Amino acid sequence: MPHRNKPKFFRGWAIIIIVLVGFLAINATQSYRALSELVENENDANLTKSVLRTIKDLYSSVQEAELGLRGFFLTGAESYLGPYYFALSTIDENLIEMRNYDFQIPEQIDNTKRLELVILERLQEAGSHILQKQADPDSYRISSEKMRQSYDSMAELGEVIRTMEELEYDLLERQSERAHRSRQNLLYTIVIANSVGLLLVILVAYLIRKALKTQLLEAEHLEMLVHQRTEELEHYSNELQRSNRELQDFAFVASHDLQEPLRKIRAFGDRLKSVYAGKLGDGEDYIDRMQSAASRMSRLIEDLLEFSRVSTRAKPFGPVDLNQVMNVVLDNLEIKIQERNAQVTATKLPIIDADESQMHQLFQNLIGNAIKFTQPDIQPQISIECQVYETVKLGELENTVYEIKVKDNGIGFDEKYIEKIFTPFQRLHGRDKYEGTGIGLAICRRIVERHQGTIEVDSIPGEGSTFTLYLNSRTKDQLVGTEISPFTEGTPNG
Repeated sequence: MPHRNKPKFFRGWAIIIIVLVGFLAINATQSYRALSELVENENDANLTKSVLRTIKDLYSSVQEAELGLRGFFLTGAESYLGPYYFALSTIDENLIEMRNYDFQIPEQIDNTKRLELVILERLQEAGSHILQKQADPDSYRISSEKMRQSYDSMAELGEVIRTMEELEYDLLERQSERAHRSRQNLLYTIVIANSVGLLLVILVAYLIRKALKTQLLEAEHLEMLVHQRTEELEHYSNELQRSNRELQDFAFVASHDLQEPLRKIRAFGDRLKSVYAGKLGDGEDYIDRMQSAASRMSRLIEDLLEFSRVSTRAKPFGPVDLNQVMNVVLDNLEIKIQERNAQVTATKLPIIDADESQMHQLFQNLIGNAIKFTQPDIQPQISIECQVYETVKLGELENTVYEIKVKDNGIGFDEKYIEKIFTPFQRLHGRDKYEGTGIGLAICRRIVERHQGTIEVDSIPGEGSTFTLYLNSRTKDQLVGTEISPFTEGTPNG
């Protein structure tokens, strides 16, 4: 499937999955309701069964009391009263239990009161008759009368019991029907939920399989792209190597073939001036200009050669003591320092991993510029200061970023030209006032960047400039590929 159709494809399946999940949620709600109804119906049915059981127990207790009472009336034997009194305690318990029921049929409350009234009236009459029978054991009239009253009371009691039982059985039948429907609904929802769940699992498994297949195809495509990019990078690398070789060849030509014609121009110019001195008239001035242009061209070629050698003839990095570098640089610039009566001061400098020859070139260019670009009537004051800017510890390795400032009290410049001064062959002043080709600071920036650092400058016209270097104590290669950036915002540690 084309890549542009993937979002639409997966969006369609996502909608289907959302619909199925929503259906499962609705089904789960229905299942919960059905289960709740089933539990509620079961509880109602259990209550109804308890009421029926209590009604039967109460009626049985009353019958046992009547049997004992009849035996006593017929025989006059006190032994028949034992079951009677035992049944009375059971009747009290059953009546209490009946009162505590929360009947689902409002009529049962009145029926319970009527039942309790019939039983209590019967027990009161039975109690008075027992006393009479005990007072006159041979009284047949009393016994016959009590038998008749017992029959009437039991008939009334039986009617109330049948009424209550019929109501409870009708209720139990309705509860059973509701419970059956709840079980059916719960069964349907479970079946539907399982079916949808199984469908969802199958759908997710299909999408996962398709996603894995798509990922595999993309991985193969990515691998192909990586292989293609690798070949392109190898091609670019070969082209870069070829370009570097051409640059080296150009440097060789610049240092030999181009310099040779310039030397001849300067030599023939000197010969013309010496042989035809006084005869050339205005031509002597032209010869001087020609030789001056040839000299500038020679210096320009030499500076261009130095700029290219920053990368093409760079030396491996190693421990470099910047204090020793500074001593050599000041020794090289001794004549210029004496000519301008310049005062150069430097604090203690660190030992860093660097190309020693390029460190010489870096500081010689910066200090040389500080001496050159000064006002004639002011003594040059140049200071080199160093402090720790940032320290980062990675395991057993530690990288320290040093902030080195080269400050002068020279002519300065407008800071809007900051980028211009680091561009090759760009000058802010005329050649008649300050010599040079305008490539020194470009070389400085290139050296600093090769050492994975940065160079910044602050300047005020007429007051001087401050060049700030940020140099690492270690290179990225020494830090085993760990990316260390010295260009973060922060306050120097001092």
